[in-house]
Amino acid sequence: MTVIIAGTMRAPPENLDKLLEHLKILVASTLEEPGCLSYRISFDPLELGVICVAERYVDEAAFTAHRTSPHMLTWREASAPLGLGSRDLSAFTVSDQRKL
Repeated sequence: MTVIIAGTMRAPPENLDKLLEHLKILVASTLEEPGCLSYRISFDPLELGVICVAERYVDEAAFTAHRTSPHMLTWREASAPLGLGSRDLSAFTVSDQRKL
């Protein structure tokens, strides 16, 4: 069953450029993971400091592998000093998916 992760994170607006450098590496590395279907990060244009997250994995095992990957550890270590916090992320398990 497909796993979808969606939500937001917050960071001080003055640190978004520095975070973007690390996010580029995180996204590129994650997209290379087996089982990653998509991985999107964007900045909310109406609320400075809000980072929108949308991820899709083929199954729970792929998502678990992502969470424990070396590049996720690097991301956590790099983002913490830059004030990334207030994560509001949810996981959804999808048993049926169709294109609209």
